[in-house]
Amino acid sequence: MASSFLFPSAFAAMSKEQQKQYPKKDELPDVNSPMVKQWVSEIDWSKVPNIPVAKADIPNCPDCPKNKKGVPKDACWWTCDGCVAKDDIEVCPRQNAWGLTYDDGPSEDTPRLLKKLQTANVTGTFFVVGSRILEYPETLLREVQEGHHIGLHTWSHAGMTSLTNEQIVAEIKWAEKIVFDVTGLKTKYWRPPYGDVDNRVREIARQMGYVTVIWTKEWDSNDWQIPDKTITNKEVFRNFKWALSTVPKLKGGVITLEHDLFVQTVNVAGPLLDMGMKQGLEPMDIARCVNDPHPYQNSLIENKSETQPKKPLGVAPAKKPVAAPQEPKIAPQEPKVVPQEPEDAPQEEPMEEDEETESEDQDEEINSASVGHSKSASKSSAGRIAWATSSLALVVASSIVFSF
Repeated sequence: MASSFLFPSAFAAMSKEQQKQYPKKDELPDVNSPMVKQWVSEIDWSKVPNIPVAKADIPNCPDCPKNKKGVPKDACWWTCDGCVAKDDIEVCPRQNAWGLTYDDGPSEDTPRLLKKLQTANVTGTFFVVGSRILEYPETLLREVQEGHHIGLHTWSHAGMTSLTNEQIVAEIKWAEKIVFDVTGLKTKYWRPPYGDVDNRVREIARQMGYVTVIWTKEWDSNDWQIPDKTITNKEVFRNFKWALSTVPKLKGGVITLEHDLFVQTVNVAGPLLDMGMKQGLEPMDIARCVNDPHPYQNSLIENKSETQPKKPLGVAPAKKPVAAPQEPKIAPQEPKVVPQEPEDAPQEEPMEEDEETESEDQDEEINSASVGHSKSASKSSAGRIAWATSSLALVVASSIVFSF
């Protein structure tokens, strides 16, 4: 029976043998491997700026120089001077458009978030860490099935400006490869971990066909600080509500930064979604945010010899589901910047986290706040789903149809 990869009747499961072809989870790939050397040889290095490698305790974000003089000239280093290149994406052009993005997954908590988004009839962009797909390939496939957009967040989540040219290539291409092997999609958008990017990193990514996505200033949810207990749920909701108060003054839309790696970040995702939609923001993935009808590099493939990629890696019968893996041991850390709110900022009752709560109770908690709201938004959200489905259907019609 012929079946599109969008609607497979099986779980995506990787055997141990299949996993061996990839680098280790949350570790920098070996740049001396034949595959990485091939990828490196395809870059025109004469176009890559000679910018010094930043100092960092890898995989953490590099420390910025103590003064501006220490920032390389013409580096356009977003981390240390807030510089945004002309082709970086940090806002949605249209008023009230909301680029909804989630980083660092997939994880064992991602399915709860997917359930929430499905209930709200909302799709977004998941910037996935390649090595974490090793444990959760079926979750990645589910994201695609449900109309979400997939972008890259590198292989191991290291600060990119602290890596050599070869390491940058390896981080992006290995992540690209595993997404393609599981879904048949060749990604087009990527987000550097910590937003750590300069013109050297940008040019390398650009030559591999990638568009760099950051996030709108003051729209980092700071949810990543909750597991470290450097911020509370209440503070996250307050900061977000303050950001929402600025929407009427904005000339366009916004792109937010959220995460689906931990139970705590997924717990606040539902209330944040409800708050934004109540304010009139329209959630959408990044490709739709910038009005790109071709969200993947292989959306349009004219060479017929390339229109039949290999069957997704490790598809197994549905009666053999993947065993639940353990939560990643290495937790990425984003730059700890918490936006300040005015003293008269509106207050929001937070959803208190309870790490002892069973998963079913957490599902009910994350969804209960939006039951009434999702009904009123069904008409417009149906359009969002249709847009996402049509974009992905184009991929299938043009290039990726498998036989199971």
